[in-house]
Amino acid sequence: MTAHGGDQLEDSSNGVLIAIDWENIRRGAQLYQKIVTPQALYGAMTNVGQVFGEVLGGKAFGDWSLRPEDGTAFTQAGITLYHAPRTMAGKDRSDPSILLEVYDWLRDREDCHVVILGSGDSDYQVLVDRARGMGRRVILCAFSQSVARDMLAVAPLFPLEAELGFQLAEHGDVEIQLPTPEEQAEAAQDVRQVFVREMGRLESRMNFVGYSMLCNQWMLDWGIAWNEFECRQLVEEWLYEGIIERHDVPNPNNPQYPTSAVRLMRTNETVRDMLGLNRPAISNPVVLAIDDQNHHDPE
Repeated sequence: MTAHGGDQLEDSSNGVLIAIDWENIRRGAQLYQKIVTPQALYGAMTNVGQVFGEVLGGKAFGDWSLRPEDGTAFTQAGITLYHAPRTMAGKDRSDPSILLEVYDWLRDREDCHVVILGSGDSDYQVLVDRARGMGRRVILCAFSQSVARDMLAVAPLFPLEAELGFQLAEHGDVEIQLPTPEEQAEAAQDVRQVFVREMGRLESRMNFVGYSMLCNQWMLDWGIAWNEFECRQLVEEWLYEGIIERHDVPNPNNPQYPTSAVRLMRTNETVRDMLGLNRPAISNPVVLAIDDQNHHDPE
């Protein structure tokens, strides 16, 4: 277990709390083509926390209405959930919630001298500075490729990939078996099914699905593309196929410039099949039994 950057680490008997930015961790794992479970993450961060003292618990931040299974897993692991609902356009709002909550820990809890932060966003630099001013410490435990340089300059980092045993592919000659045309077609269909299913869920919860958020966050979260450019290419492909359509919605912050949104074309047969809208109705007639003794003809 090795820390990088920031300052020299010393063992401490001080109390430790853990703050997890779940969306940040999930996106970081995608860089390694891996999936991290809540239990494994909390276990790894607890091991890091024990370097500095007694781990007193912590909180996982996210929109748990979107990921209830993950929320349940965190609860079973013994960590408290902090619900940070996304905006109507789907933007993650965990960062400000973490800033306020962790600041309250540092200011109000005498037993909290170290915070293990499961994120590397540069937005948290102010939190590191505040903690140092209070004689407290913030230690990063996140995927190193997702940590901002500004954060590496001010706080020690325990690379989460090392704690979890993840490894990047090494350079050199490797054998690559290219998929057959049939396998490529099947994979494309699988991606399309995931997209339609997840879009259907989004549309049932939100007023609209913003185009920008769809391409730079939602589709990446669903694991159907590796970067925003690939997401935009897929969207253009599905626009051409008539699976989705773009439309404008009012922008309350700037009425002169409406927001571009995307929605499923539910009249498209492919979409209807994937959503199960073309399934035949199940005939289940109900025969009412009339008791002549209790039911009388009004005539």
